[in-house]
Amino acid sequence: MKVSTLNLEEEYRNLLEREFPLTPILHTQLNRLNDHILEQVDSLFTYGYDLTPEILGKMSSLKWLHIGQSGMDPLPFDQLREQKVFITNSRGINSPTIAEYVMCALLNVVRKSFTYAEKARQKVWDVDTTVDELLGKTLGIFGMGMVGSEIAKRAKVFGMKVLGVDVVSPTTPDVDQMYSPDQRLEVLPQCDFVVLCMPLLPSTTGMIGRKELTMMRPTAWLMNVGRGPLLVESDLLDAIDAKKIAGAVLDVFAEEPLPKANELWNRENVWITPHTAGDHFAQYAPRMVEILRFNLAQYPNFEQMKNPVKY
Repeated sequence: MKVSTLNLEEEYRNLLEREFPLTPILHTQLNRLNDHILEQVDSLFTYGYDLTPEILGKMSSLKWLHIGQSGMDPLPFDQLREQKVFITNSRGINSPTIAEYVMCALLNVVRKSFTYAEKARQKVWDVDTTVDELLGKTLGIFGMGMVGSEIAKRAKVFGMKVLGVDVVSPTTPDVDQMYSPDQRLEVLPQCDFVVLCMPLLPSTTGMIGRKELTMMRPTAWLMNVGRGPLLVESDLLDAIDAKKIAGAVLDVFAEEPLPKANELWNRENVWITPHTAGDHFAQYAPRMVEILRFNLAQYPNFEQMKNPVKY
């Protein structure tokens, strides 16, 4: 039995039914299924938040887990490994969108867009504010996967120098020099902008903290479009207040939604968006379903599926 908790719209449910008439998919919620049904589920399509260790323990027949997003933070990996579940995800479907978010932020910083917008609301003809350009600036990209590669591609079009940080070297030609995460203190002083788009792992949690922020230029901006805990938020606040860096653009946070009492809201040079850099766009669902359709057609030949997850 195959179960989807992706809450797909009717058109996508019908599409899957037409393409896979012999592979019925139950569209439901996991907490609505009794133990007898859970035992029969061999494939689960989910965003991951509903797959608790308790429910997974009842899914003795589960062979394939497909995640409808790139992030997999909530998954009980040890238990999945023990049950030998094959995992695929939807990484890459929002890489262009996140890359455009980053470029938009970069341009807003150098062109002072928000300053001019505020002056316009005040009906002030501002001829005193000075602007800058991206040409010749250095961008450090922490995480050279699909998102990082798309960012690098766009940054090079603007004439930026791109430094990549990752455990493996990317296939993209758009990176001027690669570094390992252990070399990040060597990278940070070179950058006018630093963008975090790494996955959240034990090795990446808190990888940008007080020591790293101290190494950045006082004119540099930090962006986080990866996962909130990559960054130590209290250390960022200290760096902002001490003018160790110029500002930050944050789309992800250690706690979401970001509590109203969080001091990040109160810093003029901290720009906040509600985890929408790669979400809330029209192409998300069709791209996600396209990967699901392809992998369904390969089942049970897991080695032929797209986006396998090594864990």
